[in-house]
Amino acid sequence: MMVYLYQNELKQARGFNKKTVDAALRHIWQLDRHLGSIDFRKITRQAIAHYKDHLIESSRRPDGKSLSASTIVHALGALEAFFKWLSAQPGYRSIRSDLYAYFTAPRDLREIASAAGQKFVPTMEQLRQVLAAMPAKTTAQRRDRAIIPALLLFGVRDGALISLRLKHVDIAGKRIFQDAREVKTKFSKTNMVDWFPVGDDMEAILIDWVNELREIGAGDDDPLFPAAPFKPWFGLARIEFEFLVTAAPVRKVLKKASAAAGIPYFKPHAIRSTVARLFDEWAASPKELKALSQNLSHMHIGTTFKYYGTLEDDAKCEIISRIRERQKSPIDQEIAERFRNASSDVQGVVMAILKIGENGSN
Repeated sequence: MMVYLYQNELKQARGFNKKTVDAALRHIWQLDRHLGSIDFRKITRQAIAHYKDHLIESSRRPDGKSLSASTIVHALGALEAFFKWLSAQPGYRSIRSDLYAYFTAPRDLREIASAAGQKFVPTMEQLRQVLAAMPAKTTAQRRDRAIIPALLLFGVRDGALISLRLKHVDIAGKRIFQDAREVKTKFSKTNMVDWFPVGDDMEAILIDWVNELREIGAGDDDPLFPAAPFKPWFGLARIEFEFLVTAAPVRKVLKKASAAAGIPYFKPHAIRSTVARLFDEWAASPKELKALSQNLSHMHIGTTFKYYGTLEDDAKCEIISRIRERQKSPIDQEIAERFRNASSDVQGVVMAILKIGENGSN
C-alpha cells in the first residue's frame, strides 16, 4: 500500500517521468524481496547494512552480471529517499532519521561511480574534424552531417532534437522554439533557445539542410531530421517525412563519424558539455554567463558548471601554468598577455612606438 502511495507521490507531486518512477520502485521491491517482505517499520540498521554489503558484494561477481558502482549508488539513494518520505507518513513516524541515513552509499563507492560517469567531450576542433570526414553526396548523408551543427547551435538533448519540426527553427532570428507540446524537452519545459555562437560554418551547414528539406517538399510540421528514405513511397506523389522513433540513429551517426575521423566515440549529450566549456571564452560579464546558462535550459548557473563545465586535464594544466608565470611578474605577464591577444594592427603600432623610443634613447 505504501509503495503504491509513494508511486503516486513521485508521479503526481514531484512530476517524475515513468522511467524514473519505475527505477525507484524496482529498488524498493529488490530490498523487500531480499528482506523477505518484512514490515518496513521493523527494518533495522543492521538489516540495511547487510543489504548494502550484499549490493557491494554483487559488484564483484565474476560471471559478468555484477552491478556497477553507479547502479549501487543510485539504488541506495532511491531507498534513502523512500524511507525519508515514509518516516513522515502516518503510522510510520517511528522510523528515526538515523535509520534512513544508513542507506548512504560508501564514499569510495561514490567516488568510483563519479569517475565511471566521466565521458569523453569533443573539442570544437575535433567536431570540425568529424564533419570533414563525413560524406555529403546524398540527402541522407547531408541530413546526418547537419546533426552535429544542430546539437552545437541548439545545445539540445537528442530526444528534443529528433522531435523538432521545421516550424520550430527560426533562421532569420537564429533561434529555435522548444514547444513542450511537440518537442520532447526535459521536464516538459517550453523555452526559446538562441543559437550558440559556434561559428558561421556550423550555421551554414544547418541552414543548407533546412533549405534542402523545404526544396524537396517538407512543410512546417515535418521533422527537422526525418527518417530516410527521401523519396515518395510507392503510389504517392510526395515524400512522407516521418519522425525518428528513437535517438538511436543519431548515436549511430556519431559513432560512425567519430570512427572515420579517428577520435573517440562521444554521445550526443556530450556536445552540451562542449558548448558549456566555451562559456568562459564567450562571456564578458556574469550577466552574459547567466544568459548562456539559461540558453542551455538551466535555471541555475551552478547546474551548468557542476555537470557540464569540468575542464580537461590539459586545459587545467595550461591555465595553472599561466597563473604560475603571472605570479613571478604579474605586471609584465599581464602586459605580455594583452599584447598577445591584441590584433596585428595594434601590435604593429606598439612595436613602432617601442622602436621610436629606442631611437630616441640612443
